[in-house]
Order: sequence, then C-alpha cells, then structure tokens
Amino acid sequence: MTTNYQKSLTTTNEISKESLILGIATTSAEKKEIYQFRYQVYVEEMSKQLEKVDTANKLLYDEFDEWAILLFVKLGSELIATARINIGTIDDFPREEATFLSLDAFQDCPTESEHHQFAFVTKIMVAPAHRSSQAFYLLIAKCYELCFSNQVQFMFGICNFHLIRLYEKMGTHRYGKNFFLPGYGLQTPLVLLINDVEHLRMVRSPLFRIARKREAVNREAVEWFHNKFIQHSPILNSQNVTEEKLWTVLCECLGCLPTKSIMILSNLSIAEAKKFLHCCSSYVLCDPGNLITTQGDISYTYNILLSGKLKSLTFLHPVKEYSLPGQNFGANGLTEHIKHTEDIVAIESAEILILSGTSFQKFFHSNPEIAHKIVQNIIKPGSSK
Repeated sequence: MTTNYQKSLTTTNEISKESLILGIATTSAEKKEIYQFRYQVYVEEMSKQLEKVDTANKLLYDEFDEWAILLFVKLGSELIATARINIGTIDDFPREEATFLSLDAFQDCPTESEHHQFAFVTKIMVAPAHRSSQAFYLLIAKCYELCFSNQVQFMFGICNFHLIRLYEKMGTHRYGKNFFLPGYGLQTPLVLLINDVEHLRMVRSPLFRIARKREAVNREAVEWFHNKFIQHSPILNSQNVTEEKLWTVLCECLGCLPTKSIMILSNLSIAEAKKFLHCCSSYVLCDPGNLITTQGDISYTYNILLSGKLKSLTFLHPVKEYSLPGQNFGANGLTEHIKHTEDIVAIESAEILILSGTSFQKFFHSNPEIAHKIVQNIIKPGSSK
C-alpha cells in the first residue's frame, strides 16, 4: 500500500537558496498577488472555512495587512511563499490579539526603550512544491532581522499543533494557553526571544547563524522571560527535552510502557519507540473546553490521549468519549491527509501526544525500517478509532 506521504517523498526539491528572491511587497499589485496566494493555500488547498475572505475575487486579507510588512519569496516570477509581520506597541494591536498573546504580561519586562515594541508574525505559508526549500527559513530570518533592527525583544506567533516542532526548532517557546481561532482551529501561542542567542544555539536553530554575528546583546529580557514563564512551566519543548525525559513523562502519564498502550508502537523495540517519539511528537496540555479537532478540517497529526477525558460533539447518541490512556482520536494525519469526522473537545484537563505528519516525512528518510513498522501498525484493522 502506497500512502500519500510516501508519494511525496519521491519528489525532491533541489532549488538552491541563491535561486530564491526575498522581497517586501510595496505596490498594490504585489500585495494583491500575496492575497491571492493566501487564498490558494488556505482555502483551496487546506479547505479552511474562513470568515474574512473575499471569495468573489479569491483574496484573503484583513485589517492587519493595513499596517504590516508583507514579505514574499519568489522563484523567478512565481510567488512561492509569504509571511506578514506587524511591529508596534500593545495599543497598536486589537484587544483580542493582545489577550491571547498575553501582551499585558510582557509589559512588565525590563526594556531599554520607553515603550515596548512587539512583533506578531502571521500568515506564513509556502506553496506545496517548495516546502522542503529554503523559502520558510528566508521568511523567518527576515522577520528576525526586522525585530532586532527595530529594538523588538519578543517576536510572537501562533500555530496549530502539527507545526509546534517546526517552530520550536526555529527557537520559539510555548508559554500560554491554547485558544480557538474560528476557521483556523485550536492554536498555541509562541514567542521567540530575539536576544536569547544561547537558546538558538542549543536547539540548533538556523537563526543562530545570524544571531551569533551580533555584538553584545542585553539578556535582561531573556532572564525575565525564563523566570516568569519557563522556570516552573509544565510545557515540554520538543527541542529541549531529552529522549529519556520524554519517555519517562510518557510512562508516568500512561502508567505503563508506551509500547504496551499505544497501538502504533506495537512490535517496536523500546529503543525504536523512544527514537520515533522523540523525533516526531509534541507533548501538549489542553484545558477543559479546548476544541481539539474540528469536523471537516484536514488532519496533519496522529493524536494520542495520555490522560484526561475528551468528548465527541458530533456523535452524541450514544455519547462517545475518549478516556483510555494511549487511545488515539481524530483522523490519521501521520501518513494521510484526510478530514476529521468529529468535533472533539476536552471536558477535563488533558495531556495529549501530537505526532506530526511533517516530522514523520523527515523521520521516514532517516529511519525507514522504524517508519515502515509504524505504517503497518496504522493500516492494521482496528488501529484507528
């Protein structure tokens, strides 16, 4: 059986960084091209049901675009990637965004300037054929440069769970509560500390090659953030946690070895399971009321309940709940891109293991024998509920 991800692995992207052109949209025509590209990716490719969208003209834009810096990457004349960065004080951001990013809490951070300047990076997307190219890095690197040139200490963002590993690899931290964004699903807030050069080095972020060239940086804000948000946080950064630490946490959550209770780990040795989980998973905490999967949305993850209780809002007669540690829920997005058939909500605090389909593609390249075992376990009858 050939799965979607196996087909995608047969195509390689050999485009060099030098072939790509990074620019800032300044004309109406350039901005319109970006809005059209967003529509193609979010609406036509990902089938997102968005409220603020110009369906008649196939454009996607909002009020943030009025004062944003719009970045693009082109290959020749073809636009293949884009991102948006807004830089301003807390008063420049709508109250809703300031709330879910917890900007009020960052007002207490010591700063050299009179007013705190914050950056918010959104609408990052790359065309499917170029997602293994340097386009994504070029966009993030430019945002990073714009931040330190504008005396910004914190670069904020949000993402769905399947992208947590990608952004933590760039050097971001999760720090706050998840929130639901209509049309985009459950999001987690992220922040990149512009002056935390040591963290970028430790997680081997590609941004370190830029950060290390900077002269002496003020670490006061970095130390403030770690004391306030990281020191006592239960969040496990996927790039900081060791293989052994992650395994220990999972054993404690499940009350047994993960190979005993997680079906897709069947027939894997403990060493193989440790490697797979460390390379492909993110440990996520969900609060009561978090809508984790949305019916009709494409799945990019394989979700495993570690503790707590979830409930289907789609299948109510009889009531369908998920409460068994090690149980998977939602559509399989590890090896296929299929749509969720249920709205599933946390009805009590829950710990969840998110297995990323994006990470699994890379894992397949480097560990094909383990990956094939995972695929066989998934396609077994009864392996996906």
